[in-house]
Amino acid sequence: MTQTQNTTEKQGLFAWLMQRVSGVFLAYALVIHLWTVNVVNQGELNWQTISTRLQEGNFWFIYYMLFIPAVIYHAFNGLWSIALDYNPSPAKQRLLGWLFWTGGIALTIYGYFGLKPLFGVAQ
Repeated sequence: MTQTQNTTEKQGLFAWLMQRVSGVFLAYALVIHLWTVNVVNQGELNWQTISTRLQEGNFWFIYYMLFIPAVIYHAFNGLWSIALDYNPSPAKQRLLGWLFWTGGIALTIYGYFGLKPLFGVAQ
């Protein structure tokens, strides 16, 4: 086995593992979300309730700081796996990789900016 094949296999293993880790985290996050909306707040939510809850403690801040990149990574890694099923050329793989990483970083930043008003950072 050549060094290139070994490196590719390690990168594939990392992406595979992170897809599973992000999937488990997202399943947990979905349970927390549904429990909070339906049990704690009994389905009655508004902007003020959510903003107050998010400003009360670090749990929700950490939750959303992890949730946003987990969703984006999980989605783009899934799209990457689908793209690889079509056996694109190395040039197309580089282009797709660049687009997915750039898009993922941009969407993560956009998601964080969207949360700023909820956390009381920008009034």
